[in-house]
Amino acid sequence: MPILRGFTGDIRTMPPDIYVNEMPVPQQENFTMPDFVLGFVGEFDRGPVNEYLYCSETPTKRMTEILRPVLGEMSDKGCKGNQLLTHLHSARAKKAVFVRILGKGYATASLTLTDSQQSPAPTLKISAKYPGEYANIFTAEVIAEKEESFTLKLYSDLDGYETYKGLTMDEQSQNYAIKVVNEKSYHFILEDLKSTAETLEEKKPSVIEQTQLLGGSNGAKVEETDYIGTFDTGTGKRTGLKLLELAGKQITDSSYIGFSSAAADKALYTFAEKYNSIAYCGTNELKFGQTGEETIAYRKTYDTDFCQMVEGIYKANTGASISGACLSAIVHVIGNVEDSGIATECTWISRSEQEYDFDQLSLLYQNQIGCFTLKPSETGAGNLGWRMGNDYTLAIKDVSGEIITDNENRKVNKRRLNNWIENSLFFVAAKWQGKAMTTKMKRDAEVRIRTFFDQLKQPLNPLDSAKIEDYTITFDESAKNIDVFVQNINVKHFNTAEWVLLNFAGGTNAEIE
Repeated sequence: MPILRGFTGDIRTMPPDIYVNEMPVPQQENFTMPDFVLGFVGEFDRGPVNEYLYCSETPTKRMTEILRPVLGEMSDKGCKGNQLLTHLHSARAKKAVFVRILGKGYATASLTLTDSQQSPAPTLKISAKYPGEYANIFTAEVIAEKEESFTLKLYSDLDGYETYKGLTMDEQSQNYAIKVVNEKSYHFILEDLKSTAETLEEKKPSVIEQTQLLGGSNGAKVEETDYIGTFDTGTGKRTGLKLLELAGKQITDSSYIGFSSAAADKALYTFAEKYNSIAYCGTNELKFGQTGEETIAYRKTYDTDFCQMVEGIYKANTGASISGACLSAIVHVIGNVEDSGIATECTWISRSEQEYDFDQLSLLYQNQIGCFTLKPSETGAGNLGWRMGNDYTLAIKDVSGEIITDNENRKVNKRRLNNWIENSLFFVAAKWQGKAMTTKMKRDAEVRIRTFFDQLKQPLNPLDSAKIEDYTITFDESAKNIDVFVQNINVKHFNTAEWVLLNFAGGTNAEIE
């Protein structure tokens, strides 16, 4: 049944199968654009390795302030993730999901206390109850008491400290240090190293103040397998990108933190395809050669509409580094979705670690590789006006296998807007999901769906800008359920003659490899 909108004439002149809506917009709830959510996988000073962290800015606290006790301080050196926090703070990012990774052996950190003999020997080992998960940033302090007893203070920079008085190394005592601490402590596990000292007084730990349990990692290099992560079918525990999957439906833009490799990048854009979002990857080695031939060769190794490859490493005015992939994810999220990432200036970026001449920029542009450049008008003035040098991205070939020409090429922001529309349709049509649709239900669904697109084309709020230029949609009147009822949806974006087909069914069922 067709719907006639904004009709002001005589309804008696209309055919009987026309649904007339006399108001310009049906009286349905407003559909607003939700905040876009970043997703990052990488190295941080601290934080869990088997839980993802979702952080949302509040009216009184910045996102980075909320993250500080868990992931560590913003920094200009050290872990790439903590340098990333500096950029997120400068960009005023509002929502993000973080997954911390470590190299193999991260759970080996421990602290050994020596006994009170004249020639001290190991007597007590202190380990984190969840080794490595929060970087094991703990402090142990031993205070001598009378004869064989001692007080043990165990400090955590996360949750204050624990104090245990009257402890002894006597295995038969109720105050046996291992028994007391292991039963009561939230953070720590003690192990008796069986000191060879002859008396209990000599077996007790010597007086040590502020002994720091450092690290939480044995320094193993983080490999691509750590970024991709693991999934234990028995316990359900996940790490790396496989852990980020648990928040896959909330994330709109994702990237590794300063890392790029063939296997890891493939897993990343497979993740984006699966959850109908956009991924941003580096150029394998995160550096630009003299000719850029290696970068261009790497770009040709994948052909997907869900991942932008971005060149370069950039510095904040504080000195903190960020990869082009992370920076592109940020600028696409903090800008309006209908605007290209090119339009967002990164006023906190001071320089790039590489210089691009005209020929190099042309090669990047022609091969659909993004980068950031200083706006020419700002160069002479000494101002910070870094922004996307080009936003071309995504598929190299069209569905027929032909190379996509420059004027046909879709851009990241358009793909992201399509993703948002596709995902939002599930919400718009949620009340009819799984139901056998009656004629009235079809009419109500049609009104609601058309209203959704009408408000993208012409928002109710005059201060909001239109997200799309136009659209067409067809419905199957013989359909028994909502997924079949909604047929082809075509959205016309601004400034392009291309009509992009949107699939109501959403993303794919691909698994991360």
